[in-house]
Order: sequence, then C-alpha cells, then structure tokens
Amino acid sequence: MRRQQFLARLLAAVAFAALPGLAFALEEQSLLTTAGTLHVVRTGRAVDLGVDDASIPARSNLIEWTSRAQDGTLSMAIIPNTVSLNEKHGLQLAFDDQTQTLLVLWIDEGGYWQVRVGALHDGVWTNSGLIPSQGISRAYNPRMAITHQAVTHLDEQDQPVARTSSILSIIWWEEALVGQARLANLFLDEANFDTASLATSDLPALVGSGGDVSYDGIPAGAYMYPGLQADGLSGAVMASFADLHDQKHKVVNIRFPADQGKPSDPADVNWKRRHIPIVGVATEGPVARMIPTLADTREGVRTAIGSGYRPTLSWREGDTLKFSRLDGAEWAPVRSITVDDAMTYDRALALVTSMGERN
Repeated sequence: MRRQQFLARLLAAVAFAALPGLAFALEEQSLLTTAGTLHVVRTGRAVDLGVDDASIPARSNLIEWTSRAQDGTLSMAIIPNTVSLNEKHGLQLAFDDQTQTLLVLWIDEGGYWQVRVGALHDGVWTNSGLIPSQGISRAYNPRMAITHQAVTHLDEQDQPVARTSSILSIIWWEEALVGQARLANLFLDEANFDTASLATSDLPALVGSGGDVSYDGIPAGAYMYPGLQADGLSGAVMASFADLHDQKHKVVNIRFPADQGKPSDPADVNWKRRHIPIVGVATEGPVARMIPTLADTREGVRTAIGSGYRPTLSWREGDTLKFSRLDGAEWAPVRSITVDDAMTYDRALALVTSMGERN
C-alpha cells in the first residue's frame, strides 16, 4: 500500500504544474537521466505538498525530492535544511553523468534572497550554506550549467595524467551595495566536494571593471537576467551580463587552468590555482535599453549566444515574443513573433533560441 501511495505521489508531481486554479505557490521540476531515472522536485508548504510528518509544521516551506529508477525502485526525501518559513522559488535541476550527481538550484527568500544549491551524490544529499554575498543583498534569476574540461595533473612519479573535470557554474544578478552579476563554480569530480565551498566571484571584477554603478534609467529587464551557456565542446562557459559600472553589455568566455600541477605537492602553485577562472571579454556593446522596464514576470528575459559570441535577448510583451541581437557596436532593431494558438510561446522561444545560437 505504501509503495502504491508513493508511486501515485510521484506521478502526480510530474503533472502538478498543469492543474489550473492553484491557490498556493507550488513549483515543480522534472529531469530524466540517461539511465532512465526520473527525478522530480517540488517546493511549497508541507500541507500543500501532502507531507505527512508530525515533526514538520504544516505551513513550513520545504523542497521534496522523489525518484523512480528503471527497475521500479522508488526514493523520496526532504532535501536537508530546507524546512523553514522562507519561501523557495526558481527551482532548476541538472545532472552530471560523469559523477552521477543530481543538482538542485533555487532562491531562498528569507531576510535576504540568496542562491542555494543542493547535491545528491552517492545516495547522500548535501545543501549549501548561503553563497557568500556583500552586505545586505537579494539574488535574482540564477542559471546553472555543467561543463566538462580536459585537464592534466602529475602523479607521484611526475607522469602526466589526463582526465576530464566536471564543473558546475552558476550565474545570478545580485542587488547589494552595488548591483552586479555574480558567478559561482564547483568542481564535481574532486573527492569529497562540498556544495558549501562554491568559489564565488563578481563578474565585473573578473574583467577589470567593478565599482560604483549607475542605473541611469536603465530598465530592469536589461540587467536582472544574466545568461549562461556552454561554449561548445571546449569545456568553457559563456556568460552574458550587463556591467552597470562600464554601462556595457558583455559576453565573456570562462575556463579554468588545464595544467593542474601536482596534487601531492602542497607547494605546487598550479594545483593551488586550478579553481581560479580565466576570463576574457568576447563581445561588448551598449546596455540593452530597448527591453521594457517590466518584462513578463513568468518568462523574464532569455539569452542565446551564437558562435560569434553575439547575444540575442528575447522577452514577452503581451501576445508577442520580441528579440534583438547585438550586432557589432549596436543592438539590431527589435523584431517580434506573434504568440497565438498556432504559435505558442514555447515554440516561438525555441525558434528564437535556435536562431540566436546558430548566428
């Protein structure tokens, strides 16, 4: 009976977002691994999620994980340290095949709004402490990507050993003493990795900028939605963001040292520097002031980066999906696709994203 009830909850979770007229704030995301395991995470109040646990107050917010493997094995857990009065939103899921690690990303709305990341590895969940930030802050619109970079290190006999590093990258916009895009990285292939040890950087500072910022009438949609995308098969990532100090929209290429030195030598400089990002500006232009001040809150602003490192930004206004690409030193005229029964928003977004990534 318990197995049947659990399976019913798992299947219900997959379809939950399609139910109309929900009076409470629930979010759900699903992911299917190459091995055929279905993972589902949901966030909301315990009473609304149907959590029956006397130790959890009914109105507490939490994140629930369920999975079903190909052999029918069912698993369920409340992600550790997520039970609180703080609302959680912006759920995202990713899975790294190389390390067999499931990752969950979300925003925790407490006194501060902070990015948190949980990881399921070897059957054990870990949940990061708050990613460090400067002063009183609020984080918005995180995105994550997993990339794989070829690296080498020296063994005890000083012979080179080649391997592939699994790197989790997270980007988000943060309003604190200054408003800026921030970056965090975690190396999933390293022994005993800890989600609390994400290395965090200010993106403007990584390209020699940073400092006082000016909003100068810039619409929020132009800067609050930084983008992140894998850079082909190189193992690098591309980040797209507005630098409000330089008043520029920038696309940067981010990678890490391929020569990791000798891990067994505590004085080896290359090993100590292996987590320091190597960042170069690939494209820059004016801030995208053509984006409306109030972008649609359901979809926000999306970024697609092409082979020439030219970003295409898209956003929804009413019954149209609008987009513009950075061509040279200026943004191209805003163009649009009408959204209707024949052209859904998801289809229009897929077309714009495909176009932006091709060019």
